[in-house]
Amino acid sequence: MSQLEQLQEQFHHVYPVPVKWGEMDAFQHVNNVTYVRYLEDGRLAIFEQLGMTEDLKATNKGPIFASLNCDFLAPVTYPDTMLVASNIKQTGPKKIVLEQVIYSEQLNQAVFKATSLCIYYDYADLRSCEVTPSISTAINSL
Repeated sequence: MSQLEQLQEQFHHVYPVPVKWGEMDAFQHVNNVTYVRYLEDGRLAIFEQLGMTEDLKATNKGPIFASLNCDFLAPVTYPDTMLVASNIKQTGPKKIVLEQVIYSEQLNQAVFKATSLCIYYDYADLRSCEVTPSISTAINSL
């Protein structure tokens, strides 16, 4: 089984992101800040899949980004397409953790990995809150 096939089997969601020419820096590779943007694209895609946008509109409660731990594994250059693979799990009444890997189609390998913590937040009361029941159920169904 190829690394890409393993990635697609092990992760709940895979989201393609094309590398843009302007994302490269003076060192002729994709700038490190760009990887965080790729993670955001993947994070928002899995949030959409789980119905978090609609739930946020209905409840005024949703995730807020709290921390990021990441490792760069290989440099990427234009042209390429990144596949942002995401897993999500609820690790407490107020916490959601995302495990993400960015895979380069051009290099045929993982080039970045990260673990992110999101805290559920009540945007009306401006404080943390428990993950809403509908989102908790959606996460557990994955």
